[in-house]
Amino acid sequence: MDLLRQRRELNQGLGDALATSFELAATTAIFLGLGWLLDRWLGTAPIFMVALAIFCIIGKSILLAATYNEKMKRLEAERGERARRTVA
Repeated sequence: MDLLRQRRELNQGLGDALATSFELAATTAIFLGLGWLLDRWLGTAPIFMVALAIFCIIGKSILLAATYNEKMKRLEAERGERARRTVA
């Protein structure tokens, strides 16, 4: 039973990592495309393309860090609660 739960958690973690990496790549590609269209329309160098890509990567990194920190706080609280139940 414990092995099945561990395998399920591992598969869930791999799925979450794959979804997150795809989201980061797809969002960056969309922002690159929008920047390219703006640069083409305005006749500028790849200023918007680079700026929007950097903006996207920084924004997604901040979101990823915040999500990670929130998940770690939740897991630490659950772990502390289990430890309190074991002692009592």
